[in-house]
Amino acid sequence: MKRQVRLLVDIVMYALFLYLMSYQAGRGLLLHGVLGCVLLVLFLLHHLLNLGWYRGLNRGRYTAARIVFLILNLLLSVAIVLIAVSSVMMSGNVFAFSPVPAAEWGRALHTASTAWGFVLMALHVGLHTHVPLKRLYGKVRETFFAYAYVLLFLLVMKAGIGCCFWSGLWRDMLLLSGRNAANHHIVFYGQLVGITIAACQVIHLLLSVCSKRSTAS
Repeated sequence: MKRQVRLLVDIVMYALFLYLMSYQAGRGLLLHGVLGCVLLVLFLLHHLLNLGWYRGLNRGRYTAARIVFLILNLLLSVAIVLIAVSSVMMSGNVFAFSPVPAAEWGRALHTASTAWGFVLMALHVGLHTHVPLKRLYGKVRETFFAYAYVLLFLLVMKAGIGCCFWSGLWRDMLLLSGRNAANHHIVFYGQLVGITIAACQVIHLLLSVCSKRSTAS
């Protein structure tokens, strides 16, 4: 039951993150702020549901794959904190009671931390899709479909990486102007999903290499 709850929380977090990234002024800052608070609560709930992972940090051997897992989780947590802090700084109407002073660079910090937070979240999702992808390749590796699988895998990853450039997300990450805003929400969400899939594939390849090196040593 706990596993299903964790999965539901993660899915809602991901969907809500995508929706908030498509924010437009016409929707109202209040709704954006409220949903942002909901996302923060879900983030805290996610950590509470995974306390066992924290208790196990001082146990076992730290392999390359485990180090990657730890670094990604740490960077994602930092990004989420920066998103929350910057959102308070730039939304005085929603958080008028906040002691945090507003600053002009709050919007820039919010934009960059959100972009980095999304990419790190996508990579984090990849940590959980590595095993299913590994099993899937294991089933087709010795079959006629092996080459087709590899070709499709590379094409999908190329398209996902392309989405990062087409959407202009990399510009937000580097605080560069001139982001290419999608003309339609479906296109925008499709680009973000494509980036997520590519991130999962990159993590899958990275963990596979780490696993081979650990076995060889």
